[in-house]
Amino acid sequence: MKHILIPVDFSDQSWNTALCAFNLHKSAGVRFYIFFSEQHDYATGEATVICEHPAQQLSSWVKKLEKLKGSGQVIIPLKWESDFISDMRGAVADNNIDLIVMSTHYPNIFCDVLKGSHVREVITRLKCPVLIVPREFQCKNPKQVVLITDYNFNHRAEPTSVINNFIKRTSAHLNILQLSKTGNALSETQQTNKTFLQTSFHDIPHSFHFVMERTMDEALQFFVDVQQVDLVVLFAKNINLSENVLFSPALSEEKDYHKNIPFLIVHE
Repeated sequence: MKHILIPVDFSDQSWNTALCAFNLHKSAGVRFYIFFSEQHDYATGEATVICEHPAQQLSSWVKKLEKLKGSGQVIIPLKWESDFISDMRGAVADNNIDLIVMSTHYPNIFCDVLKGSHVREVITRLKCPVLIVPREFQCKNPKQVVLITDYNFNHRAEPTSVINNFIKRTSAHLNILQLSKTGNALSETQQTNKTFLQTSFHDIPHSFHFVMERTMDEALQFFVDVQQVDLVVLFAKNINLSENVLFSPALSEEKDYHKNIPFLIVHE
């Protein structure tokens, strides 16, 4: 990934997200686009009160981030003043963005209040990989990554290539997790799709798993705890899994993977 778009609202959470983006992308040639939509909070969709002039704030952030960038990297400020999603779509197209990295202010990043928010809109309306950094996440290089699937749709090379590159760059282990309420027996179509993933990930460390007789939330939380998962990957095309895992959490406040596990959303 060479072109990284980071929406900011100049909050502490935005700063933490920017640091995570820089930490995960240290190679030369990466271009970081610091995106600000005038007086609009991308996490809540509400107007943002900013004491300092936005242009000055953006310039100040770029100067601080310049001290943290790696050799051969570039930071580019982007300031827009129109509809947030339209602006984001334009920024993605104009700058050949490979990845959007964004945060949220909420402890549970997919709680009900976010159903109409820009976080959800970016995931569902922009055809670009999105890395969502939760508020309580302490930035670190992931070692255990889990890809959730039910093998119910045909995969393509482009999204699996995104996952491949991410795993190679972070030197992580990829766990492919099937969530099932009845068992792990696969139909012919599901087996074909699983075989495609096996072939796609043949040259990275990976393993296949399944969890039965639990809700999707419970199954994922169980796997996160057992495998000490650092990051979750979802195919945006798999609406059933996305809706259940991202937008309909039913976990207790004490144990909730949404609070401190980043999500990488990959589009087919």
